[in-house]
Amino acid sequence: MGFALLQLAAALFARGRIADAAARTEALRSYSDMLEQLRGLLESDGSPMPVLLETLSRRCTGHARAFVRSLSAAMDQLGERSFQELWQQALEENARLVDEDTKRMLESLGGVLGRYDPATQLEALDACRMHLRQRLDKRQSGRAQETHLILGLSFSASLLLGIILI
Repeated sequence: MGFALLQLAAALFARGRIADAAARTEALRSYSDMLEQLRGLLESDGSPMPVLLETLSRRCTGHARAFVRSLSAAMDQLGERSFQELWQQALEENARLVDEDTKRMLESLGGVLGRYDPATQLEALDACRMHLRQRLDKRQSGRAQETHLILGLSFSASLLLGIILI
């Protein structure tokens, strides 16, 4: 009975780790898609940033949607606070599932958007998109191996604990 409980605990631990990895991958995908849509809006629309964000908030999905909605809702503070401050606050509130490297890249993008000429904004946006795409590709390519590793380690740990307890 105790061994079965150890196996169950190991399976639940593995399931949680795998779900966390999947959520992090989905968050990266969501932010990458959001940046791609933002790029399209910047190129074609020419509207002020608050209008672009309102449009983007209706188009985004996943984790990036909460970020864009939070940022869009904070646009009434623009003038009292800089766009970069509002962007960073929205990231802090909504980008918990992205790694620190990606978060820094997104933070630096907030310092460029709405501040420089369109070509510079698009250049910064492309650099950030490329970074997110590379991180996403890396996560996806290693996902199967990571899943097998987590399952193997969890099962091995439960076996070892079972042997120790016997």
